[in-house]
Amino acid sequence: MDRARIAGPLVAFAFFATVSALHSPVHAKQGAAPPAESQSSQYFATVTADNVYVRSGPSVQSSYPFGKMDRGEVVRVVEESFGWARVQTAGLAFADITGFVPVDDRAQLSADGASITANAATELRAPNIGAESTLDSSWKQIGRIDAGATLLVVNRIDGERGSVWTVRLPEIGEGWINSNFLRRSTPAEAAAFDAPPVIDAVVVEGDGLADPTAQGITPAGDASGSPVGESASEPGGIVATAEIVPAKPSKSPEQIALERRRATFADLEATWLKVKGQPIADAELMALYTQYVLLCAESAGEPTLRARAESRIAQLEVQQEVQNKILELQTTRARIAGECAQINGVALAIEARSEYTAVGVLNASIVYDGARLPLLYRLQDPSTGQTVGYVTPGEGFQLPTMLGTLLGIKGERVFDDALKMDTITPKTIDFLTPRAPAPSGG
Repeated sequence: MDRARIAGPLVAFAFFATVSALHSPVHAKQGAAPPAESQSSQYFATVTADNVYVRSGPSVQSSYPFGKMDRGEVVRVVEESFGWARVQTAGLAFADITGFVPVDDRAQLSADGASITANAATELRAPNIGAESTLDSSWKQIGRIDAGATLLVVNRIDGERGSVWTVRLPEIGEGWINSNFLRRSTPAEAAAFDAPPVIDAVVVEGDGLADPTAQGITPAGDASGSPVGESASEPGGIVATAEIVPAKPSKSPEQIALERRRATFADLEATWLKVKGQPIADAELMALYTQYVLLCAESAGEPTLRARAESRIAQLEVQQEVQNKILELQTTRARIAGECAQINGVALAIEARSEYTAVGVLNASIVYDGARLPLLYRLQDPSTGQTVGYVTPGEGFQLPTMLGTLLGIKGERVFDDALKMDTITPKTIDFLTPRAPAPSGG
């Protein structure tokens, strides 16, 4: 029988059998009955439109895009949630998309400047391409880089609040794509997810010639267009077979989610130490308390992490009670000391409140510092130090130059569902007390 007519179908069968194995649940490989498909089961998906955004979270309002996909590109979906698909930053579709890693002692640059190696766990951030990837706007974490990991460096970006390495995205990152622009991939599309097949020349029998073209075999991709697996016309020829490189094993959605929550807890603990250093009277206890409550709600199935978060919540509740008592005392003292300069400022603020969205002294925020959470500025009551609201760094305003000044702000106050708090986007800002004079030059 003609070997060429047999070899082609066999190779094709092996190709599709291998691709199908990549999609099979682990339970099937272990001999157990496969469970019903759930929203967290992994599969390959193909993009169905051009210029489809990959976002830092499953929301248009509280997340931002860090990459774009074109029609036909293939991604690996690890979770579906309310019309969004969470995908790994792996495969050819993410080859040209980059991420940010902070420049600090957690990562060390190689001698040739081509890569960085993590000395300790650090975060992988998403560049905000909707805001020209500026550092202040690119604060969302999309992955955790473990100690010992090495990443390829594209360049370095320096800003006023810090610096980052622009790196090639590792597979541990994640992004979100609107499910309306995805469909399940065919086996052939799934096979092209990571890299094209590797073609090997295998001697079946014959005189052992090393050159497949000597027996009439055209390697895959040759101008003649001969299919992979077509054998020589002469008996005893060489058959070119396609070796499918299996996808690299990846972490389960549950493992990724657990690592993300642990990283969030570690970030909150670092912020907690900073807040403890503030005077309790005006510390940002409520903002930090809200973040721990959100984490606790997400950790229902993790008793240890949930218990640690609940312990911190209990501490913050006690401190907030103390803070409220101090606030009552400060309010009483302010009312008694009616002739002091501070009360004059309060009176001025009260008079102005009817004409402004908010009035207060502008200060930096420790909780919303642009690292794990967005960059916001804190507006405080001039007499009690309590938070009046949080101001977003709108265009045209140099808010860092206004710190420590009593301001009247007109703008839009909206409730941010992701942060669970009101934010103010300024349209006009008036100084209600004179600004401190700049030091004279020498």
